[in-house]
Amino acid sequence: MVVLLCIIGILAIAMIGILLYYNQAFPEAQEIAEEMKLIDGDYWFHGDSDVGFIIFAGAKADERAYAYMAKLLYEEGYTVVVPKQLFHLSAFGTKHGLEIIEFSSQIEKWILIGHSLGGMPVSRIAAAQPEKLLGVVLLATYASVDLSELDISAIRITAQNDGVMNNDRMENYNRNLPENSANIVLEGTNHQGFAAYKSASGRDGEASISWQEQNEQSVRLVLDFFAEQIRETVSK
Repeated sequence: MVVLLCIIGILAIAMIGILLYYNQAFPEAQEIAEEMKLIDGDYWFHGDSDVGFIIFAGAKADERAYAYMAKLLYEEGYTVVVPKQLFHLSAFGTKHGLEIIEFSSQIEKWILIGHSLGGMPVSRIAAAQPEKLLGVVLLATYASVDLSELDISAIRITAQNDGVMNNDRMENYNRNLPENSANIVLEGTNHQGFAAYKSASGRDGEASISWQEQNEQSVRLVLDFFAEQIRETVSK
C-alpha cells in the first residue's frame, strides 16, 4: 500500500510538472511584451484599424514569444491580441477566442493566426464564427476541421527545416482549406522561428535565418495576402 501511494505521488508530481512547464520566450520578446497591455492575462496592442489579429501560441510556448510578431502587425495599425492559454496549451483556447471576438465590438473583422497547436482553436473558431473573420493564418500547422465551404481566406506558411510538424499530415489536411487559399514554404526556416523561444525537446531543424527575420517575412506574406480584403473592410 505504501509503495502504491508513493508511485501515485510520484506520478502526480510528474504530471503537475508537465502541466506547469513551458518554453519561455527569449528576453527580447519578453521586453516587447512589456509594451503590451495586459488584460485578464491576455496581451494586447490596441490599433486604429477596423481589422484585428488574434495570435494563438503553439503548445507549451510562452505567449510572450509572439510579442514581436504582434508588434509588427500593430505598427501597421492593427489591434493584436495574444490570448493567455490554460497551461500554455492553446487546444483549450477556442472558447476564450470566441469571447475576445464577441466583446471586441470595435473590430469589424478578425484574422486568426495559429502556430503549431494554435491551428486547432483557429480552425474551430473559423468554423463557428466565419462571418466575423477575413480569414486564417496557419503557421507550421493545418486546418483541423473542414473549412472548405466557408467564405473566408487562408494562408498556410510552413518552415523548410521544420523538425516538429509532420509534413505528410499537413498535406493530408489541405482538403480542409477554403477555396481562396495559399500554401507557402519559407526557405531557411524552422518550426520555432515563427515565435521567439527554443524548445527543450531539441527536435527542430536548424534555421539559416533569425527568428526575427522569419517573423518579418511571415507578417509581410500575411499582409500582402489579405491586403485587398483589408482595404475593402476599412473603406466601408
